[in-house]
Amino acid sequence: MNLFAPDAPWAKAAERVHVFKLCGEWVSDVPWNVHATDTELKQVVADLNRRGIAIAFEAGPLTATSTCGAGIEGFAGPEEGLRIARRIKAAGGEVRFVALDEPFANASIYDGPNACHWPPEKVAEEVNHYIEAIKGVFPDVIIGDTEVLWATMDVDDLKHWLDAYYSVTGSHLPFFHLDVDYTRPDWPEAAKELESFARERGIEFGIIYTGTWKDPSDEAWLGNAGERVKAYELAHGGQPDHVLFQSWHDHPDYVLPETEPNTFTNFIDLYFEDRAALGFRTEGPGANLALGRRATASSALPDLQPAMAVDGNPENWWGSGDFAPQWIEIDLGAPASIGQIRLTISQDPEGETLHRIWGRGSGEEYQLLHEFRGFTRDSQALEHTPPTPWRGIQFVKVETVESPSWVSWREIEIIAPRESQSSSGNVTGGQ
Repeated sequence: MNLFAPDAPWAKAAERVHVFKLCGEWVSDVPWNVHATDTELKQVVADLNRRGIAIAFEAGPLTATSTCGAGIEGFAGPEEGLRIARRIKAAGGEVRFVALDEPFANASIYDGPNACHWPPEKVAEEVNHYIEAIKGVFPDVIIGDTEVLWATMDVDDLKHWLDAYYSVTGSHLPFFHLDVDYTRPDWPEAAKELESFARERGIEFGIIYTGTWKDPSDEAWLGNAGERVKAYELAHGGQPDHVLFQSWHDHPDYVLPETEPNTFTNFIDLYFEDRAALGFRTEGPGANLALGRRATASSALPDLQPAMAVDGNPENWWGSGDFAPQWIEIDLGAPASIGQIRLTISQDPEGETLHRIWGRGSGEEYQLLHEFRGFTRDSQALEHTPPTPWRGIQFVKVETVESPSWVSWREIEIIAPRESQSSSGNVTGGQ
């Protein structure tokens, strides 16, 4: 709520935000939701009006039937949408945009419990009913779609959806926003293909940049989001019409102030000022020295190579394909000082483990730096900060001696000393 004060410290970012999208469940006042009070909603609306930022909300347009849709994202229905729209109007707001919450993917492609398997044309008919209802409250509202691109999804399915909507309604969706499953290896190419397809039809294309739900900190989440910006726009030439800064994960916890690194509003400013500076730091105090470095291992499954343990993304991992003992080694490229080791576990089942961290300079023998011993589970982060940084280390080896699971790591981070740490210290052992 601190965003919505006249002196809130995000003046630059606020000027760059054209639309503020409210979560429909937060606006709706159904009793089972934790929702905005009247005072909170009026404060948000008044501040966005004062700043000249358009108001939007996102909600599911579909209505569940007796046979399908119950408990599935995208199924909230017109009555819920009307509650949201009327409540914003009562607070003094005008809804300029509505983003539909993945109706096609969840009604047509989704294959879990209560799946509908509706053809795209039926989804389009249901969406059209929803649009008509919302326009009864806000006649000039612009309603577009947000769809997920799952790792196993065929890009042609989303193309078929966009054309099916046109064939049913006689008009194209005004905008199409992509919620990318970033574990998909070809996501930049797939997103670029959809961007071109939408643009050919006069549909404005947008993409949501996020971190991952396993990110342990705001810095890690924003680092992953920044890497995705660079991958899509700088490396693959993506040119989205809309860019969405949105999170449904545990991070980032802090949106303010924009003058501090690792806040959400600072990320927005950096996006517009220097996109190349986004992502993980590989130099300077606190940088991850292991990111993108050469990694080798005792063994690896074909699709779970050692490089996946140093790519910054904890949603994929290196997998040895075997039980302990196993090891993975990272070459930092040159001798460096190390201020912290952080290991994110991939482990199933949980249980007692023993991991040894070894370090050496070029042409030297390995020396034991630290041992992690204890009960561990999947996605747990193991961290060790030596009393003084280790110096002159080029190679770091993580050796797993005991584990109930095949040996695997989601992410191995080797952190440069922070400014508060002493620069003294040598390669020494430790427990």
